[in-house]
This record gives sequence, structure tokens and C-alpha cells, in this order.
Amino acid sequence: MESMSNYSTGELAKLCNVTTRTIQYYDRKGILKPQGFTEGKRRVYTEQQRQTLELILLLKDLGCALSDIDMLLKGEGTLKTLNTLLTMKQQEINQQVKQQQAVLDKIKNVQYYVNEASTSPITHLKDIEHVMSKSAEMKSIRRNIWISAGIIGIIQYSSIISAILMKNKWPFLIALPFMISYGIGITIYYQRKVAYLCPNCQHIFSPSLWAVIKAKHTATTRRFECPNCHETHYCIEVPKTHMSTEQLEVPRTKNNN
Repeated sequence: MESMSNYSTGELAKLCNVTTRTIQYYDRKGILKPQGFTEGKRRVYTEQQRQTLELILLLKDLGCALSDIDMLLKGEGTLKTLNTLLTMKQQEINQQVKQQQAVLDKIKNVQYYVNEASTSPITHLKDIEHVMSKSAEMKSIRRNIWISAGIIGIIQYSSIISAILMKNKWPFLIALPFMISYGIGITIYYQRKVAYLCPNCQHIFSPSLWAVIKAKHTATTRRFECPNCHETHYCIEVPKTHMSTEQLEVPRTKNNN
């Protein structure tokens, strides 16, 4: 350092936590010219250039392009101009975030259909994409089931309350056949509408009604032995109308524990 306010390229870089190449690059771009040169033709920067560099770095952190920074530093812009640039940058970033979120959601969806130990060929990704495209139909099937279950639940509890208040079992006995019929009907409807995708080999299959009833399950999966790879996993519900590799053989519910 030649004086208290003069800096070499290396000293300025160290003060502002950047590399000397960054400062040299800004010099070539014309947004951070040195105050002068030493006799050995080394760049010399002053306190004014240090403050300019700090402003450049701040604008870079806000996402401003070097061309925008050059315009602002040359006195062609004000804070109002900067605010306009930042508003445009904000809209651009928001759009990028939406696009990246869409990609992230798709990644998570694909991973949902694939077991970590799966050795299936990459071509099975097309089958997964086909199943994912029908997810709205699967949601519609589940919604129909929940709506009908809600209605029958109202009938059930209304009959129980009526039987208690009237001290007569007939309200419940009258409703009982409807509840039994509903239980049988919804089970058959479910079995006819839903198939299962093996997360290990992505094979889609249709188990028997009895196998579906017996299998351990979560809200969206049931535990079966896949008739294709013969591994037991929680297989994922998919709409049966879009089965591409349907096998009518019944998977064994081998040891559902």
C-alpha cells in the first residue's frame, strides 16, 4: 500500500473478499477502472474505487447484470431506475422458482413410484410418466369413495341416534341392509377401478378381490407380492382403465407383517 487510501489489485481484492481476476475482469468491462498505474505498470486503486467495487458487489448480489450496473454507475440511473430493474428481476426469479418447483415436484412424483433398490431399465420411466398423467383420475376415484362413505356414515349414525332416542332398534335395523350393501358395493367398485404398480419393477397388476381385502394397506398403497418380480412391497394404486401390462394372475399376499 503506497498510502493510506491507495490499494494494489491484491489489497483491494482482499479488502472486498473477491479475487484479483474479478477486479481485472471488471476493469476490462469498464465498470471499475483503476485510478492510475505505478511506474511498474501495476494498477492503483483509491478509496473511491473501493466504494465503487462494494456497490458493484451489492448490485451483483441483487441479481443485476454487468450492463445494468455499468448504466447505473455512469450516472444514467437513480434508485428509481434500480427499483424498476429489481422489479423485473423479481418477476424473472419468481418465474424461475415456479419452473424449478415444477421440476422438483415431478422428481418427487417419479421417486414415489420407484423403489430405491429397483434394477428396472430406464425405459420404464415412460410407464411411470403414463401412470403419473392419470393421477387426477385416481384422485377422482378416491373422492367418489370418500363422498359416498360420508353419506353412508350420516345414515349410519342417524339410525343409531334415532334408535337410542326412540328406544327402539328398528331405525338401525332398517338402515343396516343399506350399510351392508354399501360395504359390498364400494369394495367391488374399488376392486374394479384400481390396479397396483410394483415400485420395484413398475409392473401393473390386478389382484383378486379377496387379496385386496386381506392385504395390509396405507391410504394409497397395499402390500402384495408382485406377480412379475415376485418381491413383496407396498404397491401403489393406479387407475385400472389405464393398465398397460395387466396380468390377471392373483398375487400372493405372502406374509403381510
